[in-house]
Amino acid sequence: AEVRAPRRLVRQYGTEAPAVQDLAARDPRLAERVLPDHPVTGAELVWALRHEGALDETDLLDRRTRIGLVPADRAAALDAVRDLVGEVAADQR
Repeated sequence: AEVRAPRRLVRQYGTEAPAVQDLAARDPRLAERVLPDHPVTGAELVWALRHEGALDETDLLDRRTRIGLVPADRAAALDAVRDLVGEVAADQR
């Protein structure tokens, strides 16, 4: 069966790709890229926190998205990622 979502999301998330895409559709902020030159969106970070067991910004940046492999990219994304981590943690309380 064909999964209805962008190819990049399907490669990354398989059959869960439409659910990741739906997060972005419900909250336009999550549709935005974490960094202009990197394809990862806020929705992907929220998905990792809520459904994949990501623990914190280090987990998201260094292990899940690989944004942290480039120190300048890591520094540029850190505040936005930290904010998302805080929002998701607050939602789960």
